[in-house]
Amino acid sequence: MKCFLFRVYSVLLLLATACTKHKPDIASNTPQCIKNEIEENYDNSNWTIGSVEEYRFQLKTVYAFLPDERIIADAATQIRDGDCQLLCEVGGFGGPGINLCNGDNFFQSATLVRVIWEKR
Repeated sequence: MKCFLFRVYSVLLLLATACTKHKPDIASNTPQCIKNEIEENYDNSNWTIGSVEEYRFQLKTVYAFLPDERIIADAATQIRDGDCQLLCEVGGFGGPGINLCNGDNFFQSATLVRVIWEKR
């Protein structure tokens, strides 16, 4: 009887954990719209974003949506503010020549603060 109950419990536990949707591991204190963007696309295997990083740029906190190079080569990095407004796109097919964002070379002027999320 104990063996039977153990098997039933094991099957129920397996079913419960199999139905649980995993949430992405997003850094704390991330603006809600950035979290929403990641959570909405987390399970989409075709989403071309590979990671989101937080930077200080022109005295503001900005978020870089870097391309997933396993899906798309030479894609641009989207730079957004804390309200998810697109400020610019840098890099990509045009290479270093199009790294300007609001008049400054983003990759030379911006300071990486932390990685918000990475696709695994």
